[in-house]
Amino acid sequence: MSKGAGNKTLLWVVVVIALLLIIAYATGFFKTEVDDAGSLPSIDVEGGELPDIDSDVGDIEVDTEEVTIETPTIDVEEATPDEE
Repeated sequence: MSKGAGNKTLLWVVVVIALLLIIAYATGFFKTEVDDAGSLPSIDVEGGELPDIDSDVGDIEVDTEEVTIETPTIDVEEATPDEE
């Protein structure tokens, strides 16, 4: 077995396990409950300024041009059944 095949097999195993966990949670096989919602820490931000950034970027110019293209015409004839 080549190294790439082993990696693909491992990837498929991980995908299948993830799908099984999602299905189990969605169908109510297991449930999670949170007793204490928790909170984020409070911080105070004072002063400061954003950095001065100078960047050179390329220009992209987009324009349109109207052109006429000749297309071939196609004639379709109804098929006739073969007589035996």
